[in-house]
Amino acid sequence: MACWKFLLILVLPTAAGFVLDITASSPQHALLGNEVHLRCTFSVAKPPINPLFLAVFWYFQDTEILRYDNKGLSISPRVTFSKEAANNGDVSLSLANVTISDGGLYKCLVIYSPEKMEREVLLEIFVSPVIQIPNKVIQKNKENTLTCMANCFYPVDINIIWYKDNEPLTNSELGKPERNPDGTYRVMGTVTLPPMDGKMDHNFSCKVQHASLQQPLQEDFQLEYEDESNSSIIVACGIAVGMLLVGLVMGTIIWNQRRKASLQGYTVSEIKGPEKLLDGEETTLYCTVSNCPQEDPQVTWIEERSGDQWEIPQCRDPGEAEQLLGDSYLITCRKEGLQSYCSSLRFVPRVGKHRDVTLICRFVCAEKTKEKRFHCTNIYAKPAQVSVVPFLCESGEILYSLTLRGFYPRHISITWTCGAGHSQGRILSKEQIEVKPDLTFSVCSEARISGDLYKDPAFRVGVTWEHGSLDAPGYREFSILGPEFPWDPIVELKQETKFLHNIPTTLQCNISEYFPDALTVTWLRKGAESEELTEVPNTHPYIRSNKQTDNTYSCTPCLIIYPSVRDQGAEYICRVTHPSLVRPIDTSTGTINVMAKPMFLDPVQMDLLTNGRIQFSITLRNFYPRDIHINWSQGEKEAKFNQAHTDTVTQQQDLTYNITSVCSLPGHLFSNPEYKVHVTWNHVTMEAPESRELWVTDLPWRPQVGEILVPTLGKKKVTLSCKISGYFPDALTVSWFRKGKSDQSEDPLSKVGTFLSNLFRKEKGDQLKPDLTAQCDGSVITDICTKEKEEQSELTMSHYSDWSQMTEVYKEEEKEDQSETSLSTRHYKVSEAKSQKQEDQTFTCETQLTFSPDQKTDQGAEFICRVRHPSLGQLIERRTGPLVIPQ
Repeated sequence: MACWKFLLILVLPTAAGFVLDITASSPQHALLGNEVHLRCTFSVAKPPINPLFLAVFWYFQDTEILRYDNKGLSISPRVTFSKEAANNGDVSLSLANVTISDGGLYKCLVIYSPEKMEREVLLEIFVSPVIQIPNKVIQKNKENTLTCMANCFYPVDINIIWYKDNEPLTNSELGKPERNPDGTYRVMGTVTLPPMDGKMDHNFSCKVQHASLQQPLQEDFQLEYEDESNSSIIVACGIAVGMLLVGLVMGTIIWNQRRKASLQGYTVSEIKGPEKLLDGEETTLYCTVSNCPQEDPQVTWIEERSGDQWEIPQCRDPGEAEQLLGDSYLITCRKEGLQSYCSSLRFVPRVGKHRDVTLICRFVCAEKTKEKRFHCTNIYAKPAQVSVVPFLCESGEILYSLTLRGFYPRHISITWTCGAGHSQGRILSKEQIEVKPDLTFSVCSEARISGDLYKDPAFRVGVTWEHGSLDAPGYREFSILGPEFPWDPIVELKQETKFLHNIPTTLQCNISEYFPDALTVTWLRKGAESEELTEVPNTHPYIRSNKQTDNTYSCTPCLIIYPSVRDQGAEYICRVTHPSLVRPIDTSTGTINVMAKPMFLDPVQMDLLTNGRIQFSITLRNFYPRDIHINWSQGEKEAKFNQAHTDTVTQQQDLTYNITSVCSLPGHLFSNPEYKVHVTWNHVTMEAPESRELWVTDLPWRPQVGEILVPTLGKKKVTLSCKISGYFPDALTVSWFRKGKSDQSEDPLSKVGTFLSNLFRKEKGDQLKPDLTAQCDGSVITDICTKEKEEQSELTMSHYSDWSQMTEVYKEEEKEDQSETSLSTRHYKVSEAKSQKQEDQTFTCETQLTFSPDQKTDQGAEFICRVRHPSLGQLIERRTGPLVIPQ
């Protein structure tokens, strides 16, 4: 019972703000076999009462005997209940023909959503006792005992008091009550009388007191002395004489009747049959002959039509008769009494066959013929098929069409009414009658009403038809809440496939095929850990209905929500209310699964480690669920060598997750401009994986080139210097150029690269090794060849071949530099740019150009320092500007 109450509160709409009050009378009493009215009423603070919010339950000994809500009424046998009274606050219950077992505790429960109250009513069943005094005769001069029996009473408590001449007698006793089979009780009350003095005019009384009696039940009597004469013999003689007299009287009556019959001859009664012959319903006609001396009179039934007579054959085989009964007749004859016979004709009337027929019953007895006639003038056919079809018109009216088929005779009366409650008004209608081949009639009656009237759920349309074939008028009633109303809204909830954290999600409810245009939509939310429904704020949209080609309406209300991970398992419900609905339609999203797409907000973090490696770290934020896949790879062009990495996952206050993935790689690999690092991540919220590519040009450690420092120029040898710092990897190339005063061309002085010089310079007669797999010589190429075991997998043959090409480039450039500077080697000398590692693990170097200024050749000349590095998209150059050499 508790579970049912809880579920009902969920499905009922909410009448927020109403205060419920309920009253009931208890205890209540009822007499056995009577009807009892268990009184229970309620009121609300803000009338009128809305039936959509109301539910009423009655329980007897915790068993439900009545339920009334917006789904209808369910009651037990012998229980009556008024729905109209309930909607006005009276939810009393009537119980007919009460029995003793009906006594007990009843409970009246009223729910006016969301409030509920209940009251208990105790029903007590009373049965009034019956007094019996079996013996009022006593013996003289002896002690006598009188008995008074109280029988058939309930409940068991009872009292019996004896009186003599209105004075109570004290020497009385009340026996132990005994139970009757019907549940009532019986008890004996006795009183002992002393020997009487011979006077018989004393008045005795037996008075019974019981809760079922408004006043005590009393029987007064006087005693009689026992007479010892032969009274029994006298009584027996009287009985015998009485029986003899009765026999004489009955014999006289029979003799008179036979004598009268023999004097008058036999008689034939009128044919007896129903007042109306109903088409298709079997009927029997009876005709009786009396005072017929013949043992087996001759009986003939005749059918007469248009003056022609046709004798109806008798079926001797009962099986054959039953088989032919559908289209023919069945004749039977039986004896009734001494000289009476009854003949019957059983058949199924048909309008087309019997409407002009006279049936004749003819008897031949003692060679005398007598007959009686039965005219089939009152033959009727009930409307066999009744259908009512509503049709929605373009004008917004509803056309009701009632069709009655197969009735006879033609005259029929049809009345249409409409209104709310007991106020009903008549509607104009038009009828069209047709004659069918079987001579019955068919009628179509049409009436129109405004569809807007159905916005009131209490509005009713009724149609009544009266016909001679019907014992009572036929009636149909139609309301917007009835099952025959075809335009209930169809509700379909559509939503996006994914609920993403803090991303606007549109819930869309498609509602169609409803009429009239009186729809209300409310959006509700149910939490993951609560069954309570709460209304989503500001979700009573103005419903803009669209009229369809079938004249019904449709609309599409929407709700935009911003789900969060904390809404995991919540449920959104679109509640649709319409006058045609007994209860609202709730369409649910089901429990929602909220996810969050990883957000790449921060750039890839790059840090230089002390061992010459670069540490890359990427942070993805605010994703849910936790499972996520991150992959790091490296290589040339297509990054295809997967790298180990470390992932750290943390949960945020909003229950989403952040992950930081770290991967480190040798820094010198980025000396190759074709080398890149590739990081890819994928999550269930993503349609496809996302990735980032990192080239040497993405590294933040680009060379910072200072201005060329020019000392005071004179005749002595001077040095121009340029400081380069903050670069990584150590793959720098520095070139010096001279531009004459009147010459626009730039003459290269040298090309010195830290990477090439460390790799290819000749120290102490060392020769260039044929490939990089050869033994390394001290610090000559330590930046490339050290840690061979650690980096064997990362220095592929493709690297070696590329660097071999760079070796060839270096040789060509060296020859070019030597040829181009051969004329001025006495003036210019470029010192080697040696890189030095800084505390921040980047490199710095200083490049110098030493020469002896010559006023004739160097006056107005300009020196240029150009720096190349893999991280640069273009060269960086610094210029001295035209030199001024003093005299």
